[in-house]
Amino acid sequence: MRYNRLGKTDLKISHLGFGASAVGGMFEKTDKNEAIKTIHTAFDRGINYFDTSPAYGRETSPFGAATSEIVLGEGLKSLKRDEFIISTKAGKTASLPPVFNFSYSAIIKSVESSLKRLNTDYIDIVFLHDIEYGQGQYLKLALTEGLEALRDLKKQGKIKFIGASCYPIEVLDHVITNYELDVILVHNHYTLINDLLLKLLPKIKAKDVGLVNASPFASGLLTHKGPPDWYPVNVKELAVIKKTIAYCKDSNIPIEKIALQFALRNSEINTTLFSCSNQNILNQNLDWSQEPINLSVIEKTLVYLESIKNTDFDFGGFNK
Repeated sequence: MRYNRLGKTDLKISHLGFGASAVGGMFEKTDKNEAIKTIHTAFDRGINYFDTSPAYGRETSPFGAATSEIVLGEGLKSLKRDEFIISTKAGKTASLPPVFNFSYSAIIKSVESSLKRLNTDYIDIVFLHDIEYGQGQYLKLALTEGLEALRDLKKQGKIKFIGASCYPIEVLDHVITNYELDVILVHNHYTLINDLLLKLLPKIKAKDVGLVNASPFASGLLTHKGPPDWYPVNVKELAVIKKTIAYCKDSNIPIEKIALQFALRNSEINTTLFSCSNQNILNQNLDWSQEPINLSVIEKTLVYLESIKNTDFDFGGFNK
């Protein structure tokens, strides 16, 4: 496993990170015991970075809406606290349907609750979560009261570093340019179907902001299983994906392997998060990350996907 300094922070972070959305049941039902074993296996194989959120869980989950933080907290409690990095989020309290509150008091309460669920005295990074939703109606509050709350929690030592996460490139650009953050989380913008993150890299590097790249599989779209029920993809776009998957199958290289290797090939990206809740899938992804990259197959795969390159899936309804 390779480790990189995360921007201007003092964190040495594994170049592959464990996204805990899957253990929160965001893609399918999960087995709690298997999920905890998967967390342990990830750590044993060198992953020291784990990301979660209060919003990663379905109301119908047997473990409650905050499933991901609860399971991750149980999975990490037997480990030495200084041997792993954990990030969570605040402002978005539920995903299906989404619920938001970026007020000062809500952010303080959210982080205090996360500390308890995660069984820890401090959190390494807290991101303001999905700040662009609903045509940006929460942006002003998030970037005033929300950031103020995180700064105060940082002064108190309850969190070490502060950040923000969202989907639209224009919002990410605005936040990076105008606000002082330690870390930024960018999802679905450095994948086989979207490379818009490259436009932001010069600014991120100039300000020495830590970069977390999430969703190399485009939140499930670039997999044989296909996207979850909440994914805003249409029939035409799915047809392109299916043709690409068929090409990859004919080449004897799973699309998941190509997607992961593509996302890991840029050395300017500090860490890339992928999510799973199964040890076999975890081990397969880690094995693929260590194999030589087949650039020829990657380039041919990109040709198949060209017609949907940089499609704006507008997860949070920013442009509606």
